[in-house]
Amino acid sequence: MIPRPLINFISFLDFLNPYLCMRFTAYLWTKPLKPKRNINEEEFLLTSDNFFLKVKAINKTIKCYHWVGDGPKIILVHGWSGRASNMSKIINKLNQNNFDVYAFDAPAHGESSGGNTNLPEFISCIESLASKVSPIYALVGHSLGGFASVYCAAKKIRLDKIILLCPVNNVFELFETFFNHTRLKKKTRNLMINYFIKKTGIIINKQLASEKLVKQIKAKILLIHDESDAQISILESKKIKKNIVHGTFYFTKGLGHSRLLRNTKVVDRIISFLKSGSFK
Repeated sequence: MIPRPLINFISFLDFLNPYLCMRFTAYLWTKPLKPKRNINEEEFLLTSDNFFLKVKAINKTIKCYHWVGDGPKIILVHGWSGRASNMSKIINKLNQNNFDVYAFDAPAHGESSGGNTNLPEFISCIESLASKVSPIYALVGHSLGGFASVYCAAKKIRLDKIILLCPVNNVFELFETFFNHTRLKKKTRNLMINYFIKKTGIIINKQLASEKLVKQIKAKILLIHDESDAQISILESKKIKKNIVHGTFYFTKGLGHSRLLRNTKVVDRIISFLKSGSFK
C-alpha cells in the first residue's frame, strides 16, 4: 500500500505532467519489497547447490538454488516481494521424495540484484532456467509466480504437471487496482499500459488472464487456494477452475495467502499429485 502523502504527490504530478507521473508510478509499480531472510531461511538455503544464471532475454542475472535428487525436475516460482526460501517446506518435502528441485530469486528479489522488475521478467527467468536444466516435469508457482507459470506452460515450456498456489488471474485487473489506489487519471493510465506493452512486448488487456491461458495447457493442473486469502480472492481461482481441462483443485480454509505454503496438508497434497501416475 502506498502512503497517503505519496498518493497526494502522485495526484499533483498527474495534474502537472501525465507522462512524468506515469514514469514515476511505473517505477513504484515495478519495485518489490525486499525483506531480509530470517535465520531459518538462511540455514535452509545452505543445504542447496546454488549458482548464478544470466537471463539473456532481460540482460539480468538471478540467484538459483538446486536440491539434487534422482527423480524428475521441478521448478518452483515465488510471488511478488517473495523469494525462493518462502517455499522451503515444499522444497524440503519434494527433495525428501527424491525430486530434483530448482528454485530462484527473481530480479530485485532475495539474493538477486536490482531494484525493479516486472511480470515478463519472471516469465523469462522461468524459461531460461527451464532451458538450462531441461526436461522439466513440473512447475510450482505461487501468486504472481503462479501466473508466470501458467503463461510458460501455455506458451513456452512443455510440462507434465503444474501446481498453482493462490495464482494471480487477470493482469489487467492488477493494473486497474493499482490505478484506482493511486487515483491516476485516464490519460496517465493509458500511457502506463502502452508503456509496458512497448517495454515488454506483451499485450496487456482483459484477455491476459490465467482463466484464459489454462485452456491451452495440456499438462495436468493442481489448483490450490485458500478461502480466507486477503491478497488474491478465491473467486479468481474459481474462475480459473471452470476452464481447467486436465486437473483438479484443493480449496482450503483459514490459511491465507502465504501460510498455505507451510501447511502440512497442502504440502502432502502437492507431493501426492506429483507422484500420481508414471513419470515420463
